[in-house]
Amino acid sequence: MGEAFRGCGYRLTAGAAELLWREGEATFGKTCRCNNVHMCAWCMSRILAVRAANIQAAADGLAAEGYGLHLGTNTLRHFPRTPYGTVRKGMRGGLVAVLHDGWKGAYGSAGRRWRNLRDEFGIVGYERAFEDTFGWGTGFHLHWHTLWVTRTRLDAEAQAAFRDAIAAAWAAGVEAAGGYTVSETCDRPDCSCGGKGHGTDLRPLNGADDAEGEAGKQARYLYKDGDKAKGGTAKIGLELAGTHFKAGRGDDRLGPLELGDAAAAELARLGEPGPFVKKYREREFGVFQVRKHWRSPSLNRLIKELGIPQDDRTEAEITDDSEGLSPIALIPAGTWYRHIARHSGRRLDLIKVAEAHGLPGVRLLIESWGLVWGRDVLDPPVEAAAEEAPAPGDLDADQLGFAVMSEEEARFRAARRAAQAARAEEIAASLARFRSA
Repeated sequence: MGEAFRGCGYRLTAGAAELLWREGEATFGKTCRCNNVHMCAWCMSRILAVRAANIQAAADGLAAEGYGLHLGTNTLRHFPRTPYGTVRKGMRGGLVAVLHDGWKGAYGSAGRRWRNLRDEFGIVGYERAFEDTFGWGTGFHLHWHTLWVTRTRLDAEAQAAFRDAIAAAWAAGVEAAGGYTVSETCDRPDCSCGGKGHGTDLRPLNGADDAEGEAGKQARYLYKDGDKAKGGTAKIGLELAGTHFKAGRGDDRLGPLELGDAAAAELARLGEPGPFVKKYREREFGVFQVRKHWRSPSLNRLIKELGIPQDDRTEAEITDDSEGLSPIALIPAGTWYRHIARHSGRRLDLIKVAEAHGLPGVRLLIESWGLVWGRDVLDPPVEAAAEEAPAPGDLDADQLGFAVMSEEEARFRAARRAAQAARAEEIAASLARFRSA
């Protein structure tokens, strides 16, 4: 669905697009980026990679300072018939609205429940990530992943109490938001929840040894690299920021990109929207205005006070991949919209050919589309070498770009100067009369 998603690299920001290139690399310049971390695979990959690095750096720095780290998950009970919903103003409803309102009711900074949690367990702040999957047997599954930070590492007893308090607050918040009752019990034998249900999960990432049961060891593996000698690469940063790239858990559950691939394949096969396309569009409508990540202000302040390095680039700066590339072709707006952007696959073809064959390959590809180089697609303007600016007395008419002025234009300019002078005289006379009066 990436090529069909026209928000990224489709519209121009100027009168022409630039094809930028260097050996083995190419991209388009002067085009808009959608910066959509929910729908666009191109922007998603770049933005979430930076966020994952930020989360991991923060976790490493906080752990080194002795703060406690805990990986939490908050889920909703859902059914195939339950709509995805939206948080748009005047249309709020469905699962996504319950998810947000439930969090606000449970952990909203203005609520007494949150203040009690914060004071009892020494919560410094949190970083929250949104995740969703889809399955025909279960419907949309929306949940939060959260990195909770406490002032100290918690022992086993305190960790269990923290988990229970977080779960009770979440259940009450979801109920107040109009959601289904959260799962708080489980009778499946040997279940990982320990009989406490699947509505809330909380695992220590760097707790004391006696607080690290099997679940804690699994969570701790996400926090650090694991055994590097054995090739362990899982990290907490990837867990919180890379969720859109993971496959949905279960045989019939699809992650966001998998749902997009299924919808695109269905549309190509049927020639018209089918069930997958409808679900894809329902999700596309529903994730609008949903924040993929949110870091509490208190945690953000702590990270800055500790001097933990963070990449503070904006999303637009992250997705700008033109640094170090030079223009090799200029594509006017008419050519761009008529012959390239609206033809599925042509933008990608240009990039791939430029990466592999440079300018000669690009020219051959352009001409194979029936376009004329030099008319439909132009060579980029050659920048003149910077020269030392001459002194004002040395400038001549050619250097200043003087042109012979027509008699008609000369008469017009003279009349305009005369009108301006007359207006100035009139204003001066009016002021003089005012002062004398």
